[in-house]
Amino acid sequence: MAESALVLTYHSISHAPGPTNIASATFAMQMEMLGRCGYTSARLDEFLAWHQGKGTMARKVLITFDDAFADFAETAVPILASHGLSALMFVPTRKLGGLEDWYTAPPTNRPLMTREQVVALSAQGMEFGAHGRTHVPLPSVSGQARTDEIAGSGADLGAWLGTPPASFAAPYGAVDADVIREIGAHYAVAFGTRFAEARRTDDRHDISRIDMHYFRSPRVWRNFLEGGRLYFRARQALRTIGQAVRG
Repeated sequence: MAESALVLTYHSISHAPGPTNIASATFAMQMEMLGRCGYTSARLDEFLAWHQGKGTMARKVLITFDDAFADFAETAVPILASHGLSALMFVPTRKLGGLEDWYTAPPTNRPLMTREQVVALSAQGMEFGAHGRTHVPLPSVSGQARTDEIAGSGADLGAWLGTPPASFAAPYGAVDADVIREIGAHYAVAFGTRFAEARRTDDRHDISRIDMHYFRSPRVWRNFLEGGRLYFRARQALRTIGQAVRG
């Protein structure tokens, strides 16, 4: 495990339809199970140090969220706080205060946090990274439009929080070589959607994460935390096949 680390991915903690939602009771179970199995949450600088060959991520997880849904502030943060945990949220900065308008199957129109909530939660110890300005797939834009999405979202967060963010996550995990290169010019680290444990050999600007949609069973989640990988490997294989079928 010294060469691998667990980076967890969430989106919405709610009862809305679709795979990007996890019910609050399930999320609470997952956080409680971390404590039962002896895990604590890592800060971004701890993860970065580990990736650079310093320090350890043993019995630590980096908990990440994408999209800045309002239920992060309303539901997830109180649960995290009750277990002494923190998280890193990736924010589409120019969408804050409005409704999600990018997932259409099914359309959910979930409300997003406000800028004021981001500032307040940062003061409470939650961490924030950039997620583009308008949640567009980055390979679909180029030139100044791409720079505005990548660098501009970090500039927005830096202006609000007083410190530029060190981390980025591409919307949808959509990247190509040019996108990764531009992200690398502005951020110390970036996270993707490849379903795998993070490794020190990962490109520092395309780190793997574990989608928690697949760990809604207490038994399966506990087994994974205790080192069981049979289910995990099966899910990886099925996901790879599904992606190949979808092209």
